Amino acid sequence: MDQSLVSKLSAVAEQEKKRSSKQILSAVVIYLGADATQHFPKVKDASGKAVKDDAGNDVRSDASDGWTFTFSEVGTSKVVKVVYPKKVDVQMMTAYQVSGFGYSIASGNMLFIDEGVKISLYQ
Repeated sequence: MDQSLVSKLSAVAEQEKKRSSKQILSAVVIYLGADATQHFPKVKDASGKAVKDDAGNDVRSDASDGWTFTFSEVGTSKVVKVVYPKKVDVQMMTAYQVSGFGYSIASGNMLFIDEGVKISLYQ
């Protein structure tokens, strides 16, 4: 096999390993009154992988990057966690439209949205 082809295929394989499963998510949610908590992002190494401590747990940054709000998705009751850069006033039992980039976590029956987040009153 040609060495340049092997190099190209290796580069493609490496890119696939780095590909994130992040996707655009959007949901109509209800705020049920859970307190917002500060969010501390995972520390990442030069290759973009999460840094682990001696016990194998993800290392978190000392600096907060926003607030985590917890909602319930209308129609499925999935937990929807949204990281928003500032603390906003959300009203209990009110419907909101949330969207952004994040993860759909089937095993946890939840959505986690942490990039490009938009929260608006559902009308």
